[in-house]
Amino acid sequence: MPVPNRKHPRSIGVIGAGIVGLSSALYLQKDGHRVQIIDYRQPGSATSFGNAGAIVTSAIEPTSTPGVLRDIPRYLLDQTSAVRVKWSYLPRVAPWLLRFILESRPARVHHAAVSLKPLLAQAYAAHLELAGLAGTCDVLRPTGWLKLFRSERGFATTALQRRLMDMHAIRYEVLEPDEIHQLEPHLARIFVKGLYHGDSASIKLPKRLLEGYARTFLRSGGEFIQEEVQSLHLLEDGRVALRCDLGMRVFDEVVIATGAWSKRFCQMAGDKVVLDTERGYHLNIEPGDAREIRRPLCFPEDSFVIAPTDEGIRLTSGEEFAGLDAEPDFSRIRQLLPKAREVLPGLSDRVTREWMGRRPSTPDSLPVIGRSPRVAQVIYAFGHHHLGMTLGPVTGRIVAEIVRGDQPSIELTPYAIDRFRLFGRRS
Repeated sequence: MPVPNRKHPRSIGVIGAGIVGLSSALYLQKDGHRVQIIDYRQPGSATSFGNAGAIVTSAIEPTSTPGVLRDIPRYLLDQTSAVRVKWSYLPRVAPWLLRFILESRPARVHHAAVSLKPLLAQAYAAHLELAGLAGTCDVLRPTGWLKLFRSERGFATTALQRRLMDMHAIRYEVLEPDEIHQLEPHLARIFVKGLYHGDSASIKLPKRLLEGYARTFLRSGGEFIQEEVQSLHLLEDGRVALRCDLGMRVFDEVVIATGAWSKRFCQMAGDKVVLDTERGYHLNIEPGDAREIRRPLCFPEDSFVIAPTDEGIRLTSGEEFAGLDAEPDFSRIRQLLPKAREVLPGLSDRVTREWMGRRPSTPDSLPVIGRSPRVAQVIYAFGHHHLGMTLGPVTGRIVAEIVRGDQPSIELTPYAIDRFRLFGRRS
């Protein structure tokens, strides 16, 4: 399939109005293209809405690591586990889980780290560029990212992550109790070690950032179409037609940035992808008498994050495989409220919102970015698992490079969709 002619501005449809779709639309618009975003939800109201607001530029360790095989029974049997696979969903997720286990081999872990590094290295600069364009720089904060451990045994679980960061020259600091107290003086003094990533950042409230991007897109002549895409068709003249709720819409090129919902769009283009839905939860909590925390804080031993936002304290947790449509189960995250109040004295138990989001997860922890090998007019930009907010803007920048016809600033082979063509192998 020939690659489209790019000598003139193109008409481009971006399916998906989350952080990746909005970022792609802004970068494409910046290049002079005529862009429409299509989503049946309001911009930024799905998975991008509810994360902890962390821009973790040190997140080089993939999700699947050596030893994951022995954890699978716990995911199935332990009702208190932060990672859970619903028994009724097991037959559907089994192929993904098998591939996930294969990705835990040391060589594959190394491949994932090498492939994540260039995306992470450009992530914050891309955030700053788009925030400058949208006038939302005040929402970004150079706070760093802090993991805290109650025990030396808990801290020892970071050995692989630290080894990968050392290999790839990613800066971090190991903190002792007094140093933790200096960074976060209002936390309970119960932590023996901290792992601090000073080059990471955070977002005061993801919703505000996304609203700023959406306003800028519309002010610059973009159009938002609140419809659902039913099907995709390649026309004889080389353009792409999308059948939407209210009729056909025709574009020179189409960007698929629909997160966990992307598999069906890949199928429309004739491509296969190993993708599943990793559901995560948050509670928004009134601070009560708790004093200020300065940055998102991760507690790996208890499997949750707390983050300060303009709405209160956001408690996030959960990695649940139950599909796109199963009802949410807030019982596990509610059980974490006493833990959160233990680490942040004075925190109230007044919950003002319960929320569930759907992370788009590939077994190798790498996104899918690049042209469809079957329909060159289709560009993929999804599958960022836990790093959607971190990698959204840099992915949008790469999408614009692809449409422009430039040599991408990052080698895209590791993110190609056809890496899933053969089970257990890369084509």
